[in-house]
Amino acid sequence: MEFKRARTNQQIEERRKEILIACAELFDNGDIDDVHFKAIGEKTSFARSTIYKYYTTKEEILLDLLLIDVMDWACDVREFTEKYEELTKEEYCHEFTQSYVKNERLLRLMSILYSLLEKNCSLEKLTEFKKNLMGFTTPLYESIQKFFPTSNDEAIQTFMFTSSNYILGLYPSTHISDKQKKAMEQSGYEYPIMDFEEMCYKGFLILSSVL
Repeated sequence: MEFKRARTNQQIEERRKEILIACAELFDNGDIDDVHFKAIGEKTSFARSTIYKYYTTKEEILLDLLLIDVMDWACDVREFTEKYEELTKEEYCHEFTQSYVKNERLLRLMSILYSLLEKNCSLEKLTEFKKNLMGFTTPLYESIQKFFPTSNDEAIQTFMFTSSNYILGLYPSTHISDKQKKAMEQSGYEYPIMDFEEMCYKGFLILSSVL
């Protein structure tokens, strides 16, 4: 196949999309170690060297993939917000939990956001990521306003901040590897098996006490 340089904005976006699709496939079927430029290049229609024209590191690709997943999650939040006129606190926490349960790759990427992804990308890329990320918080803010109309801005911001940070730690602690399990067994530590969905709901219910 003859290589053609991407010249128009549409062609550039098509290249980026192709890179993201390849990255998503690799990450979905493995983990971050399985995502690298050689493997991505093998799944695209252009040379591996071309990827460097769009991304400096694999972590920058994963940040863009995370933004796509956050957008899907925000759509799920908006969907249940528009679906119901009223929700009790328990019902709201159930729907909010499901918005995360349905987006497992989002949870996987969020669990390595601070420890791996943000550390190995340029300041310019990280700034762009955080600006875009802030734009996706609006549906959640509006959702809380609708179902908890007496909550003030401070309470809403507190719930949004604490719930997102709760998720960051909850997912990896409920999805430990076989190696981690074996190490705990050999050390004599009996690790309690926790269900992510159940713990997520219970945690949100406690955190929602500020609303």
